[in-house]
Amino acid sequence: MPSIILLLFFITFIPPVFGFSENYMGLSTSLVTIGGITIDDNLIAPFIDIENITSQFGIEVSFTELITYSIGMVVYGIFIWNFYRFLARREMIPLGLKKYQTDGKKATSIIAYIFKYVIVFPLVVLVWFVVYSTFLFFMAPDIPKEQVFLIVISLVVTVRISAYYKEDLAKDFAKLIPFALLGIFLTSNIFFTPKDIIERAYDFIPFLGKIIGFVIYAILVEAILRILFLIKRKIMPSVDEKLEEKIEEQINEKIKVHVEKIEEKHEDLEKKIEKETDDIEKKIEKETDDIEKKIEKENSSSKEEEK
Repeated sequence: MPSIILLLFFITFIPPVFGFSENYMGLSTSLVTIGGITIDDNLIAPFIDIENITSQFGIEVSFTELITYSIGMVVYGIFIWNFYRFLARREMIPLGLKKYQTDGKKATSIIAYIFKYVIVFPLVVLVWFVVYSTFLFFMAPDIPKEQVFLIVISLVVTVRISAYYKEDLAKDFAKLIPFALLGIFLTSNIFFTPKDIIERAYDFIPFLGKIIGFVIYAILVEAILRILFLIKRKIMPSVDEKLEEKIEEQINEKIKVHVEKIEEKHEDLEKKIEKETDDIEKKIEKETDDIEKKIEKENSSSKEEEK
């Protein structure tokens, strides 16, 4: 009952809000009974007709289209949020190759390296390229289709180049540019009908064949960056590497000192055990001699008694 009373209270404000005239009571009406109370269905119609509820606020978009846009923005944000940090890492796919190098398993290291940069990296670029170009294709209908692919591949290459300089800069590129485009889309008053979406999809399909060329271009750029990075590492080791080497030397030195101490203690323990063993053996020999002498003495005394 309290909810019904509250509804009746707000019903008095519905006519001026939704533009009903003061003579709306003179119109033909039908009545609806809710909880034993009869209400004019014209008053609750705006709340029942969900599909056209947005029209009450002066928006010429259906409720379904509004929900679709909201879900689309959420999916777009989730994709960018989860993918930009992955794309902005210098070591995009950390496979732990150092353990193979230290174990002397060069063949395993080479196979893992090839798998990383020849198979996995192209797939990652392909997924990013297809998904993001699809979003941009629908978000920016005024941009020519060729430029959509150019923007996406430029973003991918920019992020990868920045990752070899500073990963934080690469993260900013990979995150801010897509979200800036989303902001432009939201303020451009662009809305699609299902028919528009189908037409854009048909226009997008013929360009999918060109994606392989863009992916190959990204692979070549990544290969050049990786080679230059390895050369730089050989000529000028990074501060992190020097620090790691210094820490490793300190750890090895400490381990060496501890091992020497353990060996000294082990030697002292062995000497102590040998000494105690010798003492025990001497004690046993002495006790054995005493017992033998005692037995001999008893035997000799018994012979004298017999005589």
